[in-house]
Amino acid sequence: MSKHFPPDFLWGVAASAFQTEGATHEDGRGQSVWDDYSHTPGRTVNGDTADIACDHYHRYPEDIALMRRLGVKAYRLSIAWPRILPDGKGRINPLGLDFYDRVIDLLLHEGITPWICLHHWDMPVAVEAAGGWRTRDTAAVFADYAAVVARHFADRVKYYAPINEPNVIPWVAYNLGRHAPGRQSRDACLRAVHHLNLAHGLTVSALRAEVSGAQIGSIISLGPVHPQHDDGPHRQAQVLGECLWRRVMVDPLWLGRYPEPLASELAPLIQPDDMARIQQKMDFFGLNHYNRVYVGPNANASWGVAETAPPPGLPLTDVNWFIDPSAFLEQIHDTARRYGNPPIYITENGAAFPDALRPDRRVVDDARIDYFAGYLAAMHQAIAEGCDVRGYFAWSLMDNFEWGRGYSKRFGLVYTDYPTLQRIPKQSYYWLQQVIKNNALSYRG
Repeated sequence: MSKHFPPDFLWGVAASAFQTEGATHEDGRGQSVWDDYSHTPGRTVNGDTADIACDHYHRYPEDIALMRRLGVKAYRLSIAWPRILPDGKGRINPLGLDFYDRVIDLLLHEGITPWICLHHWDMPVAVEAAGGWRTRDTAAVFADYAAVVARHFADRVKYYAPINEPNVIPWVAYNLGRHAPGRQSRDACLRAVHHLNLAHGLTVSALRAEVSGAQIGSIISLGPVHPQHDDGPHRQAQVLGECLWRRVMVDPLWLGRYPEPLASELAPLIQPDDMARIQQKMDFFGLNHYNRVYVGPNANASWGVAETAPPPGLPLTDVNWFIDPSAFLEQIHDTARRYGNPPIYITENGAAFPDALRPDRRVVDDARIDYFAGYLAAMHQAIAEGCDVRGYFAWSLMDNFEWGRGYSKRFGLVYTDYPTLQRIPKQSYYWLQQVIKNNALSYRG
């Protein structure tokens, strides 16, 4: 028995520049905040850096061949801002544009549509030195960079998203300090919230000015936020946590307002017409989903709320995220209800497991197959129940640099043998290949 997806359903894979490309000092690329952060002792597992990563910069033909064999019709890639504008603004690096010309032209030749995300966290150090997302001017600087990219690729690329998971940046990079640039400041966090939202709005306007027929959306990481215990303090923590980590980076874009209880704190940062600039027409909602979050009150945390330990008994991935397809279904329904049932593309979903390369050079990752089977079934149910889900991008094509976790965690459909950089499709690759070929999810027996 099979669950068939709509005839025009879009299957894709996703990756990001910093996590895969390497070549951080080649062909005029500038320095990014993640270059500095990963080279700082103690910031990443084993001191790992992305200097080489998967060497996608040189091996992209092999990686695109893997996409073609998988059967996907779309590839969600990011553009490395410092590869195009080494100083974040001003001088354009033609060799950076040349690289993406080669990638995009080969994708199109293979029948794969490029979906460009303009920023996946690798801000040029010069922009951060001038204030980064703490500074209002950065929103305009980013929109100018977006215009450079869009103008160059306008004849070949129609699908764009300004910023990947902007909700992660204020909270993790500017408040908790666990992502580049590693700051810990409540004020910086609030400023980053508003300036990222403003950057999104200005960028949407810039893209529409440069690209005829552009299809533009936001990409946000969302999962249900639940109280660890069913009592008053925990329910209050839930409301605040959901606002801080989720709504504050989505409601302004789609509803034109900041949610309480943060709206009053953000009010001093808002200038006349800001909300109108932020709320631009969008063509799709890019939803990244990994897990449900449980929260509780914590007097030592910013705003007095913190993520809590998971309830006992839930299965976990290798990064201790819950495996719970019902949370995925809940999140799709919540997104559809709250934002007027927009066209939704699942722009990231996947899981890390402790994959091992066997002596016969195979990777048998049954846990990942089970994961995808459960989550794709939940997505299929959401479609059947009226949610306008139009596509699914698996995270990720291959194992890569996982930010602070370095190379210690593997999310890929393709195993990266880091000593040799050989790519080895896992069993989940071949399983998803059949799902895509049939445009249907078959029950595993």
